[in-house]
This record gives sequence, C-alpha cells and structure tokens, in this order.
Amino acid sequence: MDLAAPGLENSFIRLEPLCEAHREPLRATDITRHMWESMPAIQRGAGFDAYFDHMLRCRRDNEAVPFVVFDKQTEQLIGVTAYLDPVRTHRRVMIGYTWVDPSRRRRGLFRMIQGLLIKRAILWGARRVGWQVEARNKLAVQAIEALGARHEGTLRNYARFADGTWIDLCLLSLLRDEAKDVVLKLEAEQATLTPNEA
Repeated sequence: MDLAAPGLENSFIRLEPLCEAHREPLRATDITRHMWESMPAIQRGAGFDAYFDHMLRCRRDNEAVPFVVFDKQTEQLIGVTAYLDPVRTHRRVMIGYTWVDPSRRRRGLFRMIQGLLIKRAILWGARRVGWQVEARNKLAVQAIEALGARHEGTLRNYARFADGTWIDLCLLSLLRDEAKDVVLKLEAEQATLTPNEA
C-alpha cells in the first residue's frame, strides 16, 4: 500500500495528502502560529509559504508524505502531520511535523492521528516506525512514549530551528510487532469516544 493512498481516516478525522488547494485554508488557521515553536530551518528561508513549498517539494521528491487533518463532522481543517524519510529498502519510516489546533490539544486527536499513521505504515510494510522530537518539548515526548514507543536516546545539537536555536532531538521508535499492538490499543480506545471527545 502507498503511504499517500486514499482512505486514511476513522469515524472522526480524515487525513488528506497536502496539495496546493490546502495552502490558504491552512494559512487561515491558528495551527500555523504554533508551528514556528518547533520548526527546523530550511535553506529557502522562513515563513509560511517557504515551508509550504518545502513540504510540496519533499512530497514530489519522495522525502516526505505530508497531510492535512480534517474533522469529519465539521469539515474543519484541524491539524497537519507527515511521514518523513520513508525508506522502502529498509522498511522504515518516521512520523513528524504533527501540529493540531490548540483548542483540540487536550482531546484524543493526537493519538488518533498517530494511530492512523502507524497502521498505514504497517500496511506499507514498515518494520520500524520512528519519531525525532525536540528534546525540550517534554509533552510531545511523553505523548509518543504513552503510545508505547521506546525512547532510544538523544542526539545533541542535532538541528537548528527557524529562530536560530540549536536543539537536541529525542529518538523514539516502535518495531513492527510493537506497532501492531499499539494500533489495536488505540482502535479499542477510540471505539469508546464520542464526537465531542475526539
């Protein structure tokens, strides 16, 4: 299965591969204001359009598969996420660039997004699903660990953010059998949710 294949959804949310039609709707959200808190620097400059164009190029060059997230009940754009560095030969892929609308952060949205991406990665054939998370972002690290991912270590002074800050990255991962267990757990968890809890 292709990572960008249609049908990446559950009862509450739908993930659509990022395309030009999403540029202005995404620009209009509160999501973009919070993205800059943990955005890596890119060669072509900062700003919304530079990053949007960068993600489209990454998709074209098979370096990433970016998505926008929609609430199926309201059709509101409520988040973004991506597969990063998919390597078919070694059957590994990373998940990252996940930001959700600030008003939805305390609900089950993050776990739903991760569950859909992990399940699709398994169907794609991944033996390893990984995350690289800015070490100061303790909430994100804890949220991924709460899925069941293992913290493998920290890369010091690994990357520079758009604001010039050098940051450490935490490495986390799930292996294939671990990922299957996580998907089952998340699907059982989501089966008990109502639309207001999602």
